[in-house]
Amino acid sequence: MRLVAALFGAAALALASAASAQTLEAVSYSPAFQTELETDLGLREGEYLSTAVTNAINAAIARRNVAPAPIQIEVVIEDAQPNRFTMQQLRSRPGVDWMRSVSVGGAELRAVLRGGDGAVLTEVEHRRYTTSLRDLFYEPMTWTDAQRAIRQFAEKVADAYVAQSQAR
Repeated sequence: MRLVAALFGAAALALASAASAQTLEAVSYSPAFQTELETDLGLREGEYLSTAVTNAINAAIARRNVAPAPIQIEVVIEDAQPNRFTMQQLRSRPGVDWMRSVSVGGAELRAVLRGGDGAVLTEVEHRRYTTSLRDLFYEPMTWTDAQRAIRQFAEKVADAYVAQSQAR
């Protein structure tokens, strides 16, 4: 009986994940952040952040176990600041100590939820930056604070998705 329940649960989660993956239309960058990726942070970091946003939103929607709705989600990463130097920054700044160099980080994100007709249903904005190194609970990785902001943003987007899908 447990095996059947586990298989059913896994199938339901896979179906919900597939449905939510279809709702996320695009993750893009603001012009200023695109420039920062190209000149300072590295394009690889943009791909990493885009994947983190996609995975976080898909997981947040899947956890809500809501039926798929004709809602499209468009996300813009307005800004993101790393807690540690990125690979490109390390290459362009020889002599920087990656292990001991830690700073505050975070991210600012925006989402637009659109109906099947393309009309804007709602917008979600989230901004979270750590203001002090004391706010870090442990040694951060490159994008620790940005990932925290992304997870919080994904929860807001999933809540908006559920509210809009129930309103239809």
